[in-house]
Amino acid sequence: NALVVVGSCVLGVAMAFPFPQGPPAPAGPPEGPLSFPRPGANGDYAAGDYFQYINVPAHKVYEWGYRRGSPEHNREQYLSQKDHTFKSKLKWHDQYGGHGEHYFDYNHGDNYKAPEPAYAPEPVYAPKPTYNAI
Repeated sequence: NALVVVGSCVLGVAMAFPFPQGPPAPAGPPEGPLSFPRPGANGDYAAGDYFQYINVPAHKVYEWGYRRGSPEHNREQYLSQKDHTFKSKLKWHDQYGGHGEHYFDYNHGDNYKAPEPAYAPEPVYAPKPTYNAI
């Protein structure tokens, strides 16, 4: 009877270990460099080039962007941040002649310090009354 209990416990522990799923993962880094879409000399991406990506190469450095839609109606957005510098671009276009572009570029520099909070001045009270003993 005790042998059945011990055997059941050993079997239960053995079944609790995970089994590999699917084919083994390839060893080493992926082959070939990663390619991120890059704008041409005029700042535009190739026509018909629809994509979405994000890249985080280091601490406090990232970029992401996308271009979605069709030739009749599309939207493109790109955002990057490196330390205290922030850049963003948003463009859109539609088949009715609508077109728009927004560009943002913020640079706070390394020496940016948040201002100290301003507190209200201390309240001024009337002088305390003096009492004369008679």
